[in-house]
Amino acid sequence: MLTTSGNLNSQIIKLAWPVVLQNLGRSLAIAVLDSFWIGKLGPEYLAAVTVGSFLSWGVFALAEMVPIGTNSIVSQAIGAKETDSARYIGTLNLFNAVLLGLIIAAIVYPFLPILYQFTNIDATKSALANSYVLPILLLLPCTILFETGSAIFRGNGNTKTPFSLLIVVYAIKVVLTPLFIFSLDLKLTGASLATMIAYGTTFLIELFLLKRNKLISSLKKKSVEIVRNKLYNVKVTFQSIKIGLPLSLEGLAFSFIYIFVTRYVADFGTVGLAALGIGHRSEAIPYQVGEAFAITASIIVGQNIGAQNLIRAEKGAWRVLLISWIPMTLYSFILFFFPEQVAGIFTTDSGVIAAAKIYNMIAAFGVFFAMCEAIFEGAFAGAGNSLPPLAIYLPLTALRIPLCAILAPIYGITGIWIAIFSTSISKGIFIALWFKLGRWKKRKFVLAKKPVDDAPFELGDVR
Repeated sequence: MLTTSGNLNSQIIKLAWPVVLQNLGRSLAIAVLDSFWIGKLGPEYLAAVTVGSFLSWGVFALAEMVPIGTNSIVSQAIGAKETDSARYIGTLNLFNAVLLGLIIAAIVYPFLPILYQFTNIDATKSALANSYVLPILLLLPCTILFETGSAIFRGNGNTKTPFSLLIVVYAIKVVLTPLFIFSLDLKLTGASLATMIAYGTTFLIELFLLKRNKLISSLKKKSVEIVRNKLYNVKVTFQSIKIGLPLSLEGLAFSFIYIFVTRYVADFGTVGLAALGIGHRSEAIPYQVGEAFAITASIIVGQNIGAQNLIRAEKGAWRVLLISWIPMTLYSFILFFFPEQVAGIFTTDSGVIAAAKIYNMIAAFGVFFAMCEAIFEGAFAGAGNSLPPLAIYLPLTALRIPLCAILAPIYGITGIWIAIFSTSISKGIFIALWFKLGRWKKRKFVLAKKPVDDAPFELGDVR
C-alpha cells in the first residue's frame, strides 16, 4: 500500500489494525502466556522471570537494529518508486540479521553473571533467570530473521502478512509452552525455548512468501553479490545501523537502567519483584499497541519522505497519534477502575495484588504519553533520523534511578511507581515537541541508486 496520496485516516487504520492485533497477540501469547504458566510454578519463578525479562528486553532491543533500519529504508525506497533498491536492501539485511544475532550472543553471554549481581537478587533467582535467558541468546537469529522479514513486508505497505505469520508463531507457542514447562519439566528454559522455536519455524514460511511475492532476491545469488558489491552493501548496512542503532540503544538502556531500578524493588522482597513483573504485563497491551502505531507512523513518514511529500508526512504522524488514543481511552478505563482484577489474572497472592493495583492505577494516566513516545519515535525512524528520541530517552529514563533512591524511602514501593511514570510522561511531552520543530524534514532517501561500477544481478537499471 502506498500512503503518498489518498485518505490518511483509512490508510492508517488499514496499516495499523493488523499490527495492533499482531502486537496484542505477542503480549497475550508470549509475554502474558509465559507469566501465566510460570506463575503456577510459584512466586520465586515469577520474580526470576521478571529479571530474566528485563535482560531479554535488552537483547531483543539490540536485535531490532536491523529490522528497524530495514522498515525505514524499504519504506523510503517504495515511496521513491525504487522497488529494485527495496528488494536489494531487504535481501542484504536478511544476511545482516543472522550476523547481528551471532554478534549479540557472543558479546552478552560473558556478562550475564555480572548483570545478575547488579539486580541484587539471590543465587537461586539468578540461576532461574539465567535458564530463561540462555535459549534466547543461543537462538537469537531466529527472531531477528523473522522481524526483518516482517519489516520488508511492512516497508512495502503490507502489514497483513506479518500479522498472519505471527498467528502461526502464537499457535506454535501456545502448544509448546506448557508442554516444555511441565511435561518435559524444563520450567523457565521451556518457556523461552518454545518462543524461539516458534519464531524460527515460522520464518521458513515467511521466507517462502517473501520470495513468492518478489520482495527479495535470490539468496544464493545475493551471497555472491556481497563479495562483488562491497561498497554498496557497506552503504546499505551503514544506513540500516545508523537508523536502527539509536532506537536499539534505547531498549538496551531500558533494560540496563531497570537492572538498577530492580535493586530498589528487590528491597521489598519477592512481593515487590512480582508486582513489578505484573505491572509490566499489564502495560504490555498499551506498549504493544504503541509499537504497532509506531510502525504505522514509520511506514507513512518513510514513504512520504521518499516521495518528498513532507507536509503529508508530518500530518500523518499526528493523525496516527490521535487515532491511537481511541483504544487507549478504553484500556485506561479498565486499568484505573479494575486494577485488582487485572493484577489477579497473574497471581492470587494478596500482597502482590495490592502492590500491583497501585501500579495499574498510575499506569492508566501514563498510557497516553507512552503513545506519544512510541509514535513519534517511529515517525523519526521513518524519516531516517532516530537520534532525537535517543537524546530524550536516555537522560529521562536514567533519571528513574535517583528518583527511586529518593522516593522509595518516603513512599515505599509506590515511590518507585511514581519515579517510573513521571519520567515516562516527560518523555512523551518532549519527543512530541521535538518532532514539531520539523528538523527531520531535511531527510531524504539516500540509497536510491547503486554505483555505476556495480554489476547488479536482479536489480534492473537503478542507476
